[in-house]
Parts: sequence; C-alpha cells; structure tokens
Amino acid sequence: MASGGSPRCFFMESEDNVVNNLRIAVMPFIPNRGTGPELLDLSPEFYTAEEHHGSLAELRRVNRYLGDVRVILKHLSTMAAGRVRDKWTVLDVATGSADIPVAIAGWARKRGIKVCITGVDVNSQAIRIARKMTGEDPRINFAVADGLDLPFREKSFDFVLCSKTLHHFTAEEAVRFIRGISRIARQGYIIMDLRRSWVAYVLIFLLTRLFSRNRITRFDGPLSVLRSFTPRELESLASCAGALKYRISKEPLWRMVLCCMRQPFPGASPDNQAAT
Repeated sequence: MASGGSPRCFFMESEDNVVNNLRIAVMPFIPNRGTGPELLDLSPEFYTAEEHHGSLAELRRVNRYLGDVRVILKHLSTMAAGRVRDKWTVLDVATGSADIPVAIAGWARKRGIKVCITGVDVNSQAIRIARKMTGEDPRINFAVADGLDLPFREKSFDFVLCSKTLHHFTAEEAVRFIRGISRIARQGYIIMDLRRSWVAYVLIFLLTRLFSRNRITRFDGPLSVLRSFTPRELESLASCAGALKYRISKEPLWRMVLCCMRQPFPGASPDNQAAT
C-alpha cells in the first residue's frame, strides 16, 4: 500500500507534456502502456445497441462474481466509518448500467444509512440502460455527463467513485480527471482500475475468447489491461493532481484502488497525512 506525502511526479516534468516525459523504468513482465482506443471510446456508430447492452451485462457479471463491487464497498465502508451524517451523497462516474449504485443502495439499506446516489456516464445509451436496471428507486438518479467536465459545484457530493475507467484516459487526462473529482468530493473519492501486467493481459485475452462472443468484450477487455496504469504510475498521477492524503492498495485479480480523503483516514495517525 502506498500513502500520500509530498507531491511527486515520477514521470511528469510538465503537465502540458505528460506523455512525452514518461520516465518510469518498466519491468520486463509489465508491457508498455497501450494507446489505441477501445470500441467504447468511439462514437456509437462503431457498435450496435445490442453489442453495447451485451457488454454491459457481461461487465455486471464480472463486477459481481470477481468482486469488483465488494472492493468498492470495502473501501467506501472504511472511508465512511465514524463520519456521521443524516444522508450520504455519492457520485458514481462512468456508471455504465449502474450495478455499483445498486450495490451501494443495498449496502446502505442494510445498515440503516440514508443515501442519495447519482450515476453519470458520457454514453446516453448506457444511462437509458441504467435507468431500466434501477427501476423506480428514489435514492438513485442519473445524468449524461463527461467525466472530464463534470457539471457539479465544489464539494457537492460526500464521496465520488469511479470504477475501471481511468485507463480510458491519457496520463494528462487522468490528472485532470483526478483534480475534477477532488473538487467535487466533500469527504473523499475512490478510483478502482486494473493493474497493467502481461499475466493479466493473457488471462483476460483467454477468458474473453472462452466465455464471450461479444465483439466489444473480446476487443476492449484485453486492451483495457494494456491501457491501464501501474501502481507507481497511479501514485504519480495522484501526486501531480495535488493529492496528498491518499492510499493506493493492490487488490486481487490485478486491480488497484486509489482512495483519497480530505480528513485523516479512520484509525490513521494525522502526523503521517497532510490535507489535499
């Protein structure tokens, strides 16, 4: 686990020239970061509505059975511990078909916590699917919005979440994205994504060929691994975005999580943490 300290940009000498100033020594078992677009990065005419719907359904199954939802809830529980409010407000960026908002709503209901969850996605088709998946749950609402240009005022949500989306950005865009959600988050934010690795790439490539016939899943899945960052790169991104009080943890199945708080983490010594 890495913790925030003084700002460090391991591979950035200038935020205006992020990619050209990459200085990380990549280990042999870690591939160079991919730069090609995924199908879902393209406009909707490059895939059918059926393909998109199918890929979101498969992503929901992955999130459920491989533990992505559990990882988010684990870190959210830790960050919210001891912080009492009448109602928690949560923003889920790049919500897809809203499986994470649904899981948070269920988690909160079991604990008697009032929540208001907003899910946003740049893809209007995904938002239509999300609305169908959540039905009439009054705790969850949706909007079409670009993660790099979120239309919310400063500190308008207690927690901001983002799962498996950071790899869609260039390094420069990722810094901009982290700064944007930091501005919106009153308490803190959680970013979960894949960890780049040849092992992960090979496994995802094989699994998508064995268990999926969806063109988006088969193309985007392996490429997502290649476009992901390493923990050290993520630490550099967080530092360059101005985050000082953060933690980066490695999770099973080649995932990693960046958690950032405005106040000291529950149970942590304030002496080792500075304000964001």
